[in-house]
Amino acid sequence: TNAYNLVDGLDGLAGGIGLLVCVAVAITGWLHGNAALVCWSLVLVGGLAGFLVYNMHPASVFMGDSGALPIGLLLGMFALKGGGLAHNSHVTRYVFPIMMLAMPLMDTAVVSVTRLATGNSVSRRGLDHSHHRLMHLGLSTRTAVAICWIVAGIGAASAVAMSVLPHPYLIATLPLVALVFSVCGLFMMDLTFDASAPGIAYGYLQGLARSILSLSYKRRLVEVVLDFSLISAAYFGAFLLCRNFSMTQAQFAPILRAMPWILIPTYAAFAAADVYRGMWRYAGLSELIRFANGAVLAGILIVVESLFVPIPLAGSILVMYVLLLFNLLAGTRMSFRALRKGIHRLAHPRDRVLIIGAGAPAAVAARYLFSGQNRNSRLIGFLDDDAFKRGKLVHGHRVLGSLNDLRRIRETYPFDQIMIAVESLDDERLALIHQFADRRKIKVSRFSIQVDELRALRDSEMHLAVNGQRLRGSDPIAIARSQALGS
Repeated sequence: TNAYNLVDGLDGLAGGIGLLVCVAVAITGWLHGNAALVCWSLVLVGGLAGFLVYNMHPASVFMGDSGALPIGLLLGMFALKGGGLAHNSHVTRYVFPIMMLAMPLMDTAVVSVTRLATGNSVSRRGLDHSHHRLMHLGLSTRTAVAICWIVAGIGAASAVAMSVLPHPYLIATLPLVALVFSVCGLFMMDLTFDASAPGIAYGYLQGLARSILSLSYKRRLVEVVLDFSLISAAYFGAFLLCRNFSMTQAQFAPILRAMPWILIPTYAAFAAADVYRGMWRYAGLSELIRFANGAVLAGILIVVESLFVPIPLAGSILVMYVLLLFNLLAGTRMSFRALRKGIHRLAHPRDRVLIIGAGAPAAVAARYLFSGQNRNSRLIGFLDDDAFKRGKLVHGHRVLGSLNDLRRIRETYPFDQIMIAVESLDDERLALIHQFADRRKIKVSRFSIQVDELRALRDSEMHLAVNGQRLRGSDPIAIARSQALGS
């Protein structure tokens, strides 16, 4: 009840989620022949649909606590009733209500854990709900609401499917569904530490908050628990794919019993391959190599283990398991970067940036724009005088032409800022850029990767200190740089 009330933070959000849940419950009631549940769900569908007409952004009517709490109670009752109708598996009655209300429950979990992890009270009001986090990334109200609706719809559709799937298929697909929603929740939690790294917060927090940060970021316990779903999804998926998605209860029982003998060597391989030493938000090629090593090593250890323990794992299934294991490792660990980039494309930025250059510095500049550190900017594309690069893609964005095409490109792809990201640019080209920008009031910036020699900076600092020119509270490096420029 309260979880549904907590998502009532944007125009149309709670009403749309309730509408999707009611439709899914009505479908479940129809599939299992319960006319009463269908009727009651459709009655609430009608009420929410009429309410949404006036509650969509910009809203003229609002739900409030007096509306959200009783509707949340009804949705919870409908979800529990729908789970009790299914007789395909004893697991359904537990997972059906959770998946049916996955979006409100996930948001409540994200808010509760992050508030505890930052030393704040769980009951305080704040702008740290999932929909608020999406808006902080630059999304509009309508886009943030649409994304939350999609997540809620996927959860509700999964619940309906789980109510009719045979028991072996339900158990086999449940880890993958849990993995997807867990990754989404962890991504939302990780956004809490965009401004201040968790290691810094760990230094001044005490008690429960310190323990949560230690288990999550230092000990990586959350990642280890998440990998239980990952390994299970790869294991069951390998059997389903190699057996053409044909599985009976008799065939599934020995597969389930052998699960511990798969978990042990796989976790050992992950530890040996340093899978748990990477940082998700910075995952790259080196991490992919470690994931490949971990997946292959897991397959080798399982082969060795099968010499002593009877494991129902044929050669083709083992190969498929290793492939799925690698893909799921890469998918989960690269998900933070992928989600940030996807949200960045959907955001409504203040500045549209054109990068001059398409080499290594330009690629680093593009990654900086995608990292979330510059949420008010969107990359339009690249310019480069190298004719062989024209039309090619750098981080998914096209090299649009050369500097001589600036006017044509701005007419086709309007931009508000030019970012120069080349190692060297002659005075004539630089003057051309500034002349073009000044006429159209376009901002020009330079992205550079500067490495200063520490010895030279230290000598400059000592020289300033000896001559009595060092100011209290000033940055000696900044003083040395300004002094060098002045000379």
